[in-house]
Amino acid sequence: MKLRISRVKLKNFKAFEEITIKNNHDFNIIIGENSVGKSTIFEALHLWEKCYQTYIQTSRKGFYKTSGSRYVNYQELDFLRITGDNDLFFNPKSGAEITVSLTNHDDEVTWDLGFKVSKPTSIENAFYRVQIIDNDQFFSFASEFCKNNGEFLDEAVFIYQTRPVSGVHQFEPYFNEAQIKKRIQKGLSHEVLRNKIISKRDSIVELAKSISEILEKNVEFRLPEKGKEKKDEYINLTVSINGSGFYDLHLQGSGFLQITEILATIEFIDAPLKLLLVDEPDSHIHSKLQQNLITHLRNIEHNQFFVISHNDQFVSCAGENEVFYLCDEYKRTKELSPLPSKSFDEIKKALGGVILSLENLNKAKNIVFVEGHDDACYLERLAKKVAYVKGGERNISEFKFFPLRGKDNILNKIEYNKRTLSELFSGKRWVVIFDRDFSTEAVNRELKECMERKMGVDSLAISHDGYCIESVVFSNIDILRRILNGFVCDEVKVDSFLCEFVQSIEEDLSNVSSDLYQSLKLSFNGQKRNRPEIGEIDFDDFVKDCLVGGIKIQRLMNKDLIMKFVLDLEDSIKRSLFLRSSNDKDEICSVFLLKYIEAISCNEDIFPSFLDLLSSTNLIFNKGFSPNGYESEFSGDISESRASVCPL
Repeated sequence: MKLRISRVKLKNFKAFEEITIKNNHDFNIIIGENSVGKSTIFEALHLWEKCYQTYIQTSRKGFYKTSGSRYVNYQELDFLRITGDNDLFFNPKSGAEITVSLTNHDDEVTWDLGFKVSKPTSIENAFYRVQIIDNDQFFSFASEFCKNNGEFLDEAVFIYQTRPVSGVHQFEPYFNEAQIKKRIQKGLSHEVLRNKIISKRDSIVELAKSISEILEKNVEFRLPEKGKEKKDEYINLTVSINGSGFYDLHLQGSGFLQITEILATIEFIDAPLKLLLVDEPDSHIHSKLQQNLITHLRNIEHNQFFVISHNDQFVSCAGENEVFYLCDEYKRTKELSPLPSKSFDEIKKALGGVILSLENLNKAKNIVFVEGHDDACYLERLAKKVAYVKGGERNISEFKFFPLRGKDNILNKIEYNKRTLSELFSGKRWVVIFDRDFSTEAVNRELKECMERKMGVDSLAISHDGYCIESVVFSNIDILRRILNGFVCDEVKVDSFLCEFVQSIEEDLSNVSSDLYQSLKLSFNGQKRNRPEIGEIDFDDFVKDCLVGGIKIQRLMNKDLIMKFVLDLEDSIKRSLFLRSSNDKDEICSVFLLKYIEAISCNEDIFPSFLDLLSSTNLIFNKGFSPNGYESEFSGDISESRASVCPL
């Protein structure tokens, strides 16, 4: 019989008012922030097993048939993290329910084996009352499982848990099989590690081989001779790793002990369902070896694994429908299902890590789609500086930026990512901040409306007043002049250069034969393939839109032109405008914007476009905030600031 847990349902149990967990039949990797209830699931499974064992008859072939209660001694529940019997319940005025659904995958039959757990009203911390929820389910399971005379109910399911720290004792006495099993069930499996190893001395070569494959080092055990348990009190067991001398087991590293503890326990237990609860295996196992461990565990029959992990490397090795993200969303849905693979892949691809990104997305009230990681960095730094200058308060902690990797086919990207993330999180406000590029005013307005329709009610789409975010510094020449004067300290040269530069751009844009006109047109035509919104307009339409009511130079200033502006200005003043590692256009544009943000010292230095963006998205708000001074983030080599762009 191939038994697996297909579902776990908890009611009024500790942190859970109600939750149903739809389990994977092999691997269940549970991730989530601290104190959300991951370890509570392990405790529920342990308590369920305790109740299950309590109802097995002395014949071991059936369950007690009674409408009354059986009892579990409070003092025997040391695996529960409670200080009093009330702590077991979400609402102490009601009892708890724990239902484990066992499925026989040989014929797809499922039994819902549930217990009600309550406490006495008159005696504290003495015992819990336990009642079967549905007798028929238990009797049906017993009849099917024990129809062959050799099967016993107490051997059907064995639940055991490895701890984050496998602290092996220096001296370990010899124990018999019953004593070993009892310690495993009580969560003290590491105290009998030597006993588990020597109990399988006939297969010790296979155990050493398995550990060697995971560690990628040759492991050899030296066991005590047979019969030593009759003469010696303690077990003498030594280990050699990669040809070293043989040293006592307790002297080995924590990673070796963790892996050995898991494999030795699996080998020791013989049951149709061996449920292994692994709490943070990444605590002691090097990231390089975690994938080796998962690969090995997948090849072991009659095991189902529940793993708590905070490590992205470990989670990234997971397969389809194996990762469960436990967060506050389950309180609304009352259901925990595997993380959809497309969500898993998209988050990893866009944000790098999975676990931290999920936790940040869960905490955020606003999910903001931006074109790239740099955009998120700029906005975070801009919000900090503007909040300081205006006496407002940064609201950045309620925002999570989600890069779309460019503007190509942006409507499809927004629709797909919003739908994918909505499967995990509800109640979020969706925002998109994007570059104008070659959009006319009408095209840009229509694109915003399309974005907001795709994102739904209370969403916001906002574009920069410039070709890109770096171009916004050209949206108001008076502000740009004042900022540049602070860099150059030569007002005459700055004024003269700005006038000549803007005039030359306007003249070149009016001349279809100019190099500028032709290069911009070539770039425009190149973008039309992946920008459906500009598919129906010509380059001349864009040029006319930029010239209506006076030239809007910020709409033209792509990164090539920003680079030309900086290099020409430096040539004019005969020195560098700012430190950088190269004349790469991306670096020049990035550092130029960062230097502007650093230079903001008063309200008049803030471009209206940036202020509108920060206030409309609520990235900052006014509450009379008055910080105790400001320390620049951009001290030192500015290229280093760009190298550490936006740790999301």
